[in-house]
Amino acid sequence: MEQAIHREILEESGVRLGELRYIGSQPWPYPRSLMLGFRARATSREIIVDADELAWGRWYSRAAVRAGQADGTLVLPPQSSIGRRLIEDWLGEDGGGPLGPVPGSEWGGL
Repeated sequence: MEQAIHREILEESGVRLGELRYIGSQPWPYPRSLMLGFRARATSREIIVDADELAWGRWYSRAAVRAGQADGTLVLPPQSSIGRRLIEDWLGEDGGGPLGPVPGSEWGGL
């Protein structure tokens, strides 16, 4: 899994990864599939988007994520998703606390 993550992130965004840590998983909405959540440290900063698999890419500060989520300009995954859990864990590292619910989401919390 780790080798696949390093390879895919590099191919799709041009970002090189160093330290990689497994966080958790959740079912994926396709038959016999699983979504895996990892945290990683980038060892490069430039993002080169492969337009075949990604529409865009950029780095966000914690303040920018909180502000974008609060004013609706940044749409985050539902609270029940592994993606949201990864974002919340990262945001919580600065003591800023959890985000509010996803606007318009009928999904429940974790």
